[in-house]
Amino acid sequence: MHLEQQDAAPRTTPEILVVGGGKGGVGKTCIAVNCAVEIARRGWRVVLLDADLSCSNIETVLGYRAEVHLDDFFHQKGGKDLSAVLCQTPYENLRLIPGTTGLLDVANPRYQQKVALIRELRNLDADLVIIDLDAGAHLNTLDFFLMTETNGILVITPERTSIDNAFKFLRAALFRRIERFYQSPELGLLLRRLETLSDFMECVKKADCFEDHTRQQVCEELQRIAQSFRPKIVVNKVSNAYEAKVAANILAKYTRQLLCIEPESLGFLYFDNYVSEAVNSGVPFIVSRPRLKVSACVVDVANRLGYF
Repeated sequence: MHLEQQDAAPRTTPEILVVGGGKGGVGKTCIAVNCAVEIARRGWRVVLLDADLSCSNIETVLGYRAEVHLDDFFHQKGGKDLSAVLCQTPYENLRLIPGTTGLLDVANPRYQQKVALIRELRNLDADLVIIDLDAGAHLNTLDFFLMTETNGILVITPERTSIDNAFKFLRAALFRRIERFYQSPELGLLLRRLETLSDFMECVKKADCFEDHTRQQVCEELQRIAQSFRPKIVVNKVSNAYEAKVAANILAKYTRQLLCIEPESLGFLYFDNYVSEAVNSGVPFIVSRPRLKVSACVVDVANRLGYF
């Protein structure tokens, strides 16, 4: 940590870094865990949240078994206290909020419970909160991803299915943000029928339920909402840098043309058979094999995020 960071006043609000993926199996949990360990050992106070509310597995990747879980937070009566489920890990400066047990009553928390969790995350005494999300585009997943406009990481692989699902995830996240911004039943109905932002804007322009000046205002607002949304792309399991660049560029092309979103390429991770071995051993590969190329990629991602 830089000296100026040590001498500065404590942060009042932690930065939020959300790691998602439109498709399961792309490696988002491994990336979240290894980045958390790497950033924490640089001196930043990191909290890692397992926000997969049905099949959490950060404890497995960390090789740590917690005695409390996110279920306990949701089951608290009265005011919610996230510190009760905040656990120390074997790694300095890294604390964990374990995921749920996968029981049905917490797989889909009530809206008030989700709001309370997001509020408590923003009030944590930490420098950085890293949130590992469930795969797919469920409302809970989208709302966590939308906690930040510029610090949402979307993990993809070079496979076309992964790129397609990543586009659908970003579209769902953008449309969810628009829906929450307007709170309008008419706009919400249009959002459920269309596939691109340009199609949506054309429908707004032709909609009889809006006056002319309202149509123009809505279209300008839609452009601003989309342009403020700057997700970061990490391409995982690549053979070389060129393969990663092609995959990131394909996704960026579609999101730019069809959603008016300009994603940022954050980096890539090489495919390495040892990653599976590290998961099974319960020791993050950034710790057990720091000299691997895939470990160097994690270091590069942490640097690009600005955590020196």
